[in-house]
Amino acid sequence: MGFLAYLPLLMTLLPGREIPAGTHLEIRLTTPVGTYASKPGSTVSAVLTAAVIAGDHVLLPAGSTLAGEVKSVRRVGLGIVHETAEIELEFQQVTLSGSTTIPISARVIEVDNARERVAPDGRIYEQRSTASLSTRASGYVRMAVGLNVHAQLGIWAVKSVVVNIPEPEIYYPAGAEMTLALNARSWAPEPGGAGAMPRTLIGDELAALDGLTGAMPERTTNRSRRASDLINVMFIGTREQLSAAFLAAGWSETPRANLASHLRNIRAVLEEEGNRTAPMSTLLLDGEAPDMMWQKGLNDVGKRHHIRIWKRKETSNGQEIWVGAATHDVDFAYLRPGMPVTHRIAPEIDRERDKVVRDLQFASCVDLADWMERPEVSREMHNATGDRMTTDGRLAVVRLRDRRAPQLSVEFPLEPLPAHGKRMERFARREILSMRNELIRNNSYWRSYEAIRFAVTAARRHKEQEVELAKAEPKALERVTGLVALR
Repeated sequence: MGFLAYLPLLMTLLPGREIPAGTHLEIRLTTPVGTYASKPGSTVSAVLTAAVIAGDHVLLPAGSTLAGEVKSVRRVGLGIVHETAEIELEFQQVTLSGSTTIPISARVIEVDNARERVAPDGRIYEQRSTASLSTRASGYVRMAVGLNVHAQLGIWAVKSVVVNIPEPEIYYPAGAEMTLALNARSWAPEPGGAGAMPRTLIGDELAALDGLTGAMPERTTNRSRRASDLINVMFIGTREQLSAAFLAAGWSETPRANLASHLRNIRAVLEEEGNRTAPMSTLLLDGEAPDMMWQKGLNDVGKRHHIRIWKRKETSNGQEIWVGAATHDVDFAYLRPGMPVTHRIAPEIDRERDKVVRDLQFASCVDLADWMERPEVSREMHNATGDRMTTDGRLAVVRLRDRRAPQLSVEFPLEPLPAHGKRMERFARREILSMRNELIRNNSYWRSYEAIRFAVTAARRHKEQEVELAKAEPKALERVTGLVALR
């Protein structure tokens, strides 16, 4: 019998508080892993970025370290045998700040902002690199020009020099974030971990901020004055503290959009890569554009955490106040109101609000963190492009400080781990994968099926959005009717 068979029995003999099976652990890798260079049995380490809390007890404090290994790997190599890569990680122990070690069994259930797919058993699968937008587009061009030799040479030159197929191997650098789930229950030592709960607002502070927020707008608008994202975070501190906190937390500041930034983003879309400075659409607060915009992604330009931040005229005990609208982009969306191509956001916007707070706390830049109730805020709404948003209505309040304490996130070691082969190996792999794709998929039958599938998927998503909007309208009318009745 393996380790997993004995783990539940072993845990029942240990004192402490139970951590149930299925509990999620938010982690950040401190060693890189990849299908090209990692081997089964290779060690993997990570750090816990969010404390595991039960009631008033911290079971596993943020900053705890995790150890695991690569369980299985399938590399693409030259692409002769496999077109896609696969890797599976397993974490077996957590070490608390006091050197206490807790045995666990945990699998990956999500890689944050990654283009790869995670199966229920924890295996991470890379999508087929020749399924990229650039490869598909060249396939349609090929069909249009027929079998003209000169045209084929031109298409090959464009694919080889201008636009490359995406990297088929999986590679996650140190700093990549993942969500784990416990396969079996575990135990935290009494008295529930050594981590301290963050300081919260006291009565006078809460009353003062409540008076300030009452006069602030609840939502942003787009340039057409349509209501959009909800203001869900407030920061107290200087611009320098705010910038330093986001940089320490691994976020990138987004510059104002220009032609060069749009061209970089188009290339990232074609090659299915990440873009840490991808442009953001402009949203307004009291008619003003954001003072700062920050984002955090990995290897998929269609997915990113992002927040727009505005400076307010009000102050708190002489300190500057900033407010932000945080949402999580999870995919591209097309033919939205006023936007032919934009992002689709995750509907549970409170998760993004709390992600921002956790990241800044983990960077040791937060003096106070609390959540203010706003009963007047609607619990369900839609942004300017029609995406549904659900919320508990609370406003996260974060007071910043200079980072005097040691940062919880450790400095990542510069361990050499090749992400892919050398130039000639990559060239040969690209040609082999492209040839396989040409033989199997670059024909009228496959391309017709692909076009029909895309159209059906787009129509289904559009229909689902219409149904969501239809469901939301009666609820909104019911709320308005209730308010009128109360008055």
